[in-house]
Amino acid sequence: MSVPDSLELLAVGDLQLMTREPAADLFEHVTPALSAADITFGNCEWPYAEEAGDTHPVEAHINDDFDLGDLFAPGSPESIRMMGRAGFDVMSVANNHTMHGGYRAFLRTMSLLKENGIESVGGGIDIASAREPAIIERDGCKVGFLACTSGFLPGAHAGRRTPGIVPLRQHTYAENPVWEQWGIEPDVRTLINRDDLGALCDSVRALKAQTDIVVLSCHWGILEHPFKIGEYQREAARALIDAGVDLIVSQGPLAIKGFEVYRGVAVLYSMGKFMMISPWSRDETPSGITASLLDETNRGLAASATIAGGAITGVQLVPVHLSAGKPRLLQPGDEWHKSILDVVTERTAAANLSGTMDADGRILFP
Repeated sequence: MSVPDSLELLAVGDLQLMTREPAADLFEHVTPALSAADITFGNCEWPYAEEAGDTHPVEAHINDDFDLGDLFAPGSPESIRMMGRAGFDVMSVANNHTMHGGYRAFLRTMSLLKENGIESVGGGIDIASAREPAIIERDGCKVGFLACTSGFLPGAHAGRRTPGIVPLRQHTYAENPVWEQWGIEPDVRTLINRDDLGALCDSVRALKAQTDIVVLSCHWGILEHPFKIGEYQREAARALIDAGVDLIVSQGPLAIKGFEVYRGVAVLYSMGKFMMISPWSRDETPSGITASLLDETNRGLAASATIAGGAITGVQLVPVHLSAGKPRLLQPGDEWHKSILDVVTERTAAANLSGTMDADGRILFP
């Protein structure tokens, strides 16, 4: 049996299917590409269970203010079955939404992923299990996955005896640039949580010793801004790459954002939405975000990474366009392809990031 010259890792952004009745054709345009990749990764950004179960205490207060039913009710298990049939191999559950249905729905989400042939990372019955990686082997090459999140409501992170997600917390503070402006128009600065970063770096080093490639999914970022990257993100990305990460794929903000290359490793700071289905209209959902950012959910990014000789040898950004929540992976010449890549280029420059790519989205490595 011949060994292929290279493997393809396809990573996409958030999948958020909030409905109890998902349409059967949601993945029709993307299943061929998802299934054709040797390894396919996504972020499972919602809980799924047969029944509602309990609601996380913080989310329960938000549900109280929503008159159209439970805003944070789990989605249908059929949605995860569809993800499995579409070709996903690994999914992160480390984000700000998977704990919305409480512990029971969170744990059921991970068991549903397993039942449908999808490994989950970034969450578990306790912090030790939440930090365990997923390792996928293809043709003798071992690719390891880890996941974390900086955006979550209090109490959603896993503890020594409590279920939850892997935290990578950040601290925000105000700083006045000059002494005569104390208390007036301060700069907002961020720092990474040292304990969380240290634990994650330890996980990366341990995983790197077992695998050829380490892929890290980070659910983080500044929501209400189209291009800004937090200082804590840049700091953490560099530390994690120094520890052994070979690719960082990120989600969190609705907006797609820029990218950079550090020590030969691509850092994609926000790939945006891959699929977003809601049973409510924008006017009905108390999302707390602006309409212009909701418009960002019509576009996203995927990343196609080429693996050869036990290393990532290339990464190509693939624009994603969503119509009524259904995604299409775009090719050069397709409508929206160039305009989405142009947005990435503009936001990379606006954030003072070093990333460059060619007209087809191939990242240029120095």
